[in-house]
Amino acid sequence: MSSTVLKIIPTVPSYVPSSVQQNSSKAILTEFYKGNQIEFLSLDTIEFVDQGANFESVSCNVCRQDIPIEDWQNQMDKLYQNQFNDLTFQTPCKHQTSVNDLNYKSPAGFAKFIISISDAQSELPKTSLERLQEILGTPLRIVWAHY
Repeated sequence: MSSTVLKIIPTVPSYVPSSVQQNSSKAILTEFYKGNQIEFLSLDTIEFVDQGANFESVSCNVCRQDIPIEDWQNQMDKLYQNQFNDLTFQTPCKHQTSVNDLNYKSPAGFAKFIISISDAQSELPKTSLERLQEILGTPLRIVWAHY
């Protein structure tokens, strides 16, 4: 059986909000996603927050050129060995960037803090997302995953 998971992550991979901030944000999410399982995960290391079967492609955030999947995967393997402590990536146009800043067709990212909402059927309204960002003290990225 397939499932859809809405993942909400900080745009800065190492950012973890305080427990007070996390508890305050639960009310917004619980109100909008009644009946859905909502998990707040604070991890020891940075992890790739994938989009599952929604992954289509990845391209350079500077020149917009597609990055060959094999090149991206090889770099991801190297970065994983260092627990994603260094997210440096050299693009095909020879710019140094972060794998977190690349353009993922169907968004993805890296994070130590993840909000996971199982079987979410709709986007969080813009005003609620803005409020969530205020409470958590950070800009957020939305990742829709399908497994």
